[in-house]
Amino acid sequence: MKEVKKLLVVLVAAVFFIGLFVLCDKYSENVKADYASQINPSIVNAGQLSVEKMVQNMVTKDYSASVTLAAAGDILCQQSVLEKAYNSDSEKFDFSDDFQYVKDLFLTSDYAVATLKTTLAGKYNGSSDEYYGYTTEDSNYNSPEVLADNLKSAGISLVNIATNHALDSDAAGLVSTIGYLDQAGLVHVGAAATADGSTDYTQNVGGVNIGFIGYTNSSNGYSLDSDAECVLNTLNDYDAQSIETLCNRVSAMKDETDLVVVMLNFGSVESDSIESDQQALAQKLCDAGADLILGTGSRVMKPVEKLSSEDETGQSTRSCLVLYGMGALLSGETYASSEKDTDISAVFDFNITRNDFGETAIQSFTVTPVYLNWYNDAIQPIPVCEAKDTDKYAEMLDDNAMERINSAYEGTITHLLDGSGLTSTYENYAYHVSLQ
Repeated sequence: MKEVKKLLVVLVAAVFFIGLFVLCDKYSENVKADYASQINPSIVNAGQLSVEKMVQNMVTKDYSASVTLAAAGDILCQQSVLEKAYNSDSEKFDFSDDFQYVKDLFLTSDYAVATLKTTLAGKYNGSSDEYYGYTTEDSNYNSPEVLADNLKSAGISLVNIATNHALDSDAAGLVSTIGYLDQAGLVHVGAAATADGSTDYTQNVGGVNIGFIGYTNSSNGYSLDSDAECVLNTLNDYDAQSIETLCNRVSAMKDETDLVVVMLNFGSVESDSIESDQQALAQKLCDAGADLILGTGSRVMKPVEKLSSEDETGQSTRSCLVLYGMGALLSGETYASSEKDTDISAVFDFNITRNDFGETAIQSFTVTPVYLNWYNDAIQPIPVCEAKDTDKYAEMLDDNAMERINSAYEGTITHLLDGSGLTSTYENYAYHVSLQ
């Protein structure tokens, strides 16, 4: 009887291992088919997989990469901006000259992003038509659709449209905005024209997969109807459930990309300091997997901060660079009207590297302060340091402009790095900040 039991055990074991062998053999064939393009063809054709050769191929494969990501703050079209961009002879708008002196900062970078703080609802489709069919009345913005083409020509590839002004022209205006951006070939995050549309975006930049997520903390009291087909990413004034949803999206994107960038419209409009709600949210996003937070919302620049995520032992596991407020690259704001630095912003350029082990990080960033200069028929961001150190813009700048440029020359970087523990060096009309 015992011998029969032993025989049964042996037979069961034999069947098990034969089945396991068949499954492994079948699985190996699937693996070879799926990864044939990554395996030496001679190995595949021979019908044998050499582990030694596969490991050698993986070791010698170059996973390293180095790319740059440029970023600017809000694009805000108040009436003065529209007036300067309007040509009474052609009866058309053109914003090309507005970006004449900063577009090289975008075009020389591998990828460039900004925040579009207006709708492109189409002529006569805004909340009013008080300026040649477009709107700036009561801070409800609807701007000429040619702005999308002008931004694209200036070197900007992606814009966040999830802002407090996203619904200034209602749901139809949001859908139209997305349509005009698509026509211009300008990628957008933060909203979608349909319920099943994507509000996020992943771009392979020089071999580095960068994921972009756009969100706004509010929409100035406007909201989408429950039956609206379009989607706007909003936190509903730091609502806990909305924050959890955002963090989950960050974690999911982190699993699929090398670097996660959250473009976030939050914070008080006139504040130039980091707010506690902002900081608490930024830490949660850091813990969730965000690598870079590009904050807009304030028309005044705010300090930057390098946050760390810690494990249960208190050891730092990862870091996230936070820009709490980038100011407005284009607006009709002046220092005289507010006595705040609403006429000063910056273009940031982040140096992103991936090592041979596939680990990706922001190694450093460059800050180019810019001043919103009013000259003849244009409102133009002018690079501050180049304006001070050279005479390139001399005939465009009056005494008031030079006073503002002198103030921003070192004042901008001092304010940005205040309390961060970071330091900068000055070279080629810009400030360079190492994160290592």
